[in-house]
Amino acid sequence: MKALRTLATAAMCGLAGAGAAAEIELVRDGKAYELSAAPRAYIAEQLPRLFSTCSLNSRDHPQIFAARDPGARWRETAAGSHLIVRFATPLDVGHPHHGALAARQLMLGLPETHYPAPQLSRDGERVVAHTKCSGGDTIRFVCAGEIKPLMPGSYHRACDLLEEAER
Repeated sequence: MKALRTLATAAMCGLAGAGAAAEIELVRDGKAYELSAAPRAYIAEQLPRLFSTCSLNSRDHPQIFAARDPGARWRETAAGSHLIVRFATPLDVGHPHHGALAARQLMLGLPETHYPAPQLSRDGERVVAHTKCSGGDTIRFVCAGEIKPLMPGSYHRACDLLEEAER
């Protein structure tokens, strides 16, 4: 039933078929990881859905992001621990109530803190920063069995709290 809800949500958000990722890049502490089929499929399907929960972005609300250039943030995040999904064709990762936002690449920063950030999307040279994303969905994403072992250990406490809360 949960998988059916996820698929329905993905279809509503224009994300059906999001699994057709051209490339997934996971870098932690300077090391690139090769992913097996299960984590690749999970990331390709769920990361776009996670981005669709973000209620603010730098395209629609530039004043909120004025202090940090999204392009510079992309470069800084790419130089550290991160997850990038590159799609062959653009996906709509806009919030369902705020309009379409095309992206060919999605990046999630994976710092050694208690929470993954920033969330950035890219289509060509245009980089968009996202914020106010669902915290619960973000933690569920990094705590999923398919990828939890690949995530920073500092996230495991949040995973434990989530597991306790959902019992």
